[in-house]
Amino acid sequence: MKKFLQDNEFEVIAVSNSREAVELLEDKKEENIDLILIDTPIPGTIQRGFFSMKPTSTMLTAEPNMFLEKPFTREQLRDFVRDRLSLTRKN
Repeated sequence: MKKFLQDNEFEVIAVSNSREAVELLEDKKEENIDLILIDTPIPGTIQRGFFSMKPTSTMLTAEPNMFLEKPFTREQLRDFVRDRLSLTRKN
């Protein structure tokens, strides 16, 4: 997925766990990160998916349409990231 997103002109930083993510946010400063994707269970279901969040000055915030349910195609992932980034940049 990382390579596919990079091939579609997204800059991607991948980490293995939440601790690495927190450290990355502290090191990189949240203004340099536009979107965070977390592989997680979807609340109220047995499905897993990508949960999207955007960094803010004091915390991470979630917004509507923040889940991409698995399984998904590469194109669905690309479109999901594009949509989430367009919402992030409007705010």
